[in-house]
Amino acid sequence: MAKKQAVKTEPRLFGGVDVGGTKILAMVVDDKGNVVSTAKKKTKGEAGFKVVLDRAAATLQEALELENLAFADLAAIGVAVPVPVMPDGTTPAASNLPGWKGAPLIATMEKLTGRPCFGENDCNAGTYGEYVWGAGKNAKTLIGFFVGTGLGGGVVYHGELIVGENRLAAELGHVTVKEGGRICGCGHKGCLESYASKTGLSRRVAWEVLMEGRQSVLAQYVQDGRYNTIKSSALQDAYRKGDAVAVEALDELAHYLGVGIGMYITIFGPDRIVIGGGVFEALGKELLPKVKETARLRVFPEPSFKDTKITLAELGDYAVGMGAVAYAKDCLDKKTGK
Repeated sequence: MAKKQAVKTEPRLFGGVDVGGTKILAMVVDDKGNVVSTAKKKTKGEAGFKVVLDRAAATLQEALELENLAFADLAAIGVAVPVPVMPDGTTPAASNLPGWKGAPLIATMEKLTGRPCFGENDCNAGTYGEYVWGAGKNAKTLIGFFVGTGLGGGVVYHGELIVGENRLAAELGHVTVKEGGRICGCGHKGCLESYASKTGLSRRVAWEVLMEGRQSVLAQYVQDGRYNTIKSSALQDAYRKGDAVAVEALDELAHYLGVGIGMYITIFGPDRIVIGGGVFEALGKELLPKVKETARLRVFPEPSFKDTKITLAELGDYAVGMGAVAYAKDCLDKKTGK
């Protein structure tokens, strides 16, 4: 009897949309994690929810057209946003995107594209992307940290994102690491994010320059008693030049991130932790050893630290978009029984 020939099937294509506070990154990715095309636009979040979603759909359409594709060629679309996505597909208020409270994220995106859409918080998506296709691959329990303007993160336990009953779990930057400390964007004082983020770091630099009168190449980000969030490239340059203000501020950031990681190792006992975001893409080689040492000194018992691999993320700017794709693919497969 002649052997049956295997039927060759084309890879399925998925859309991934990373809606950030300042930019939208859209990508077309196949089901093996190969990026087919990408496109970017400014978010224009101040214009409100509808404008942002219109721009998100337009950015994905642009990425598709680069390869002569259309929405109809996508099996599904994953959308990652800087706010939790509730089970009904709506969102609570977003701190840096006005007009999102109760916004019908999934229904709107499906109407704009005509494809099944699935949504998740951006840092959950970034962690999931690293779990499926990046530095967290084959981990059993993975914790991801993304150090950028804020500090986001996520937890994957045996293939499932931990989101909690209220979809607000794993807000890793909002545990208190210093009682009565710096004010955080969430309104509380002493949160991990207020120390282990570019916003927290920039506030420290502003204090050193304005109140302590110290000289720094980063003083250009402090004007008229105000500060701007410092670019990762500028931090890298200042740190490597030995600028004292930059070195002290970044070492403090690494210290507090290590404090937080030590707590989360004790709570979850993960086998892997990945650290990404602009700061660690720029200075991971320099800062990672400091993070590890601080975490090691705060973990009990000692074997739990040895069982946890702490490494840099691998997917860079693509982590969130690829995580949105991976999440959409898994949701679609569960829905269709594949």
